[in-house]
Amino acid sequence: MRAQARAQTEIVANVELVQIPVTIFDDKGFVAAGLKKGDFRLFDDGVEQRILYFERERVPVSFVVLADLSSSMTRKIPFVQEAALSLLDSLEEQDQYRDEYSVLSIAKRSKLLMPFTTDEQDLERRLPLLLTATNESTSLFDGIWLGVNTAHQDAANKNRAMIIITDGGDNHSRYSLRETRELLEEADVPVFAVMAGPSFELPEIFVPQQKKPGRFPSDGSKTQFPNLPVSSQDYIGPAERHGPHNMKVLTEVTGGGVFTAHDQEDLPRIVRTIGLAVRYRYILSYKPARGTGESKQHKVVVELNPKEKFRGYSLPYYKRTYHSIQ
Repeated sequence: MRAQARAQTEIVANVELVQIPVTIFDDKGFVAAGLKKGDFRLFDDGVEQRILYFERERVPVSFVVLADLSSSMTRKIPFVQEAALSLLDSLEEQDQYRDEYSVLSIAKRSKLLMPFTTDEQDLERRLPLLLTATNESTSLFDGIWLGVNTAHQDAANKNRAMIIITDGGDNHSRYSLRETRELLEEADVPVFAVMAGPSFELPEIFVPQQKKPGRFPSDGSKTQFPNLPVSSQDYIGPAERHGPHNMKVLTEVTGGGVFTAHDQEDLPRIVRTIGLAVRYRYILSYKPARGTGESKQHKVVVELNPKEKFRGYSLPYYKRTYHSIQ
């Protein structure tokens, strides 16, 4: 076997070590903290592995924000803007951790709107001007390819993630869903999709809310992870009918996931929690036991132990397969 990823928090498969990044939520929906190595069990092709190294720390992340500005999102541009802004870390942590952000647009052709920057104040000023409707068709899959290339070629941090703000439809890409899925299987960039529910099409989203929460909580409270199912309702149009399915297929292979914001108040909480999940992941490292090296594709299962102690906890985001080369 040989290395399949270079970043320390990306899955690495070689003759000595495999690293699995894992995101965990507790029974109240918060990003779980304080877990120990003994709380985990890990299986590779059904064979339980001994976890050699265990770590969890705040890491700097290079975020690729892929914003859908096509015609189907015209009435949801405020949603796109708010989602992108909500990802920004609190300015108090900026100098210490050096997160960076790159912004790309999805329309007839995908474009780089802003190269990677650590200047969050400048980004916050410019995003509303950059993220405007195009009234064009949607090349979502092509945009994902551009996003992966941007992360691989230009990111300064070893830890990377892509946040896609979209309705999931595609009607203009050169690449297919299958080709894009295959790309993401090998990209080692976790992908999360944030989708707007039907209410974001209504005029009410333009009316100021009396109790709209701030983007960055000042009381130090934890960010809650809402239970938000993926909606398959056809509320946009034929091209977007398979949007939730498309995003589920594409994000799951990366260890990411899809979230639908049904209300305006959901949005900052969802995006901040995705940001926390990427910035604070557990890393489980092990040397594959004899008998796991025969197959080129390996299936990984991570569990919390004992199950009774962690009832209600969930491990929705980790890469469940990796490839090795004999």
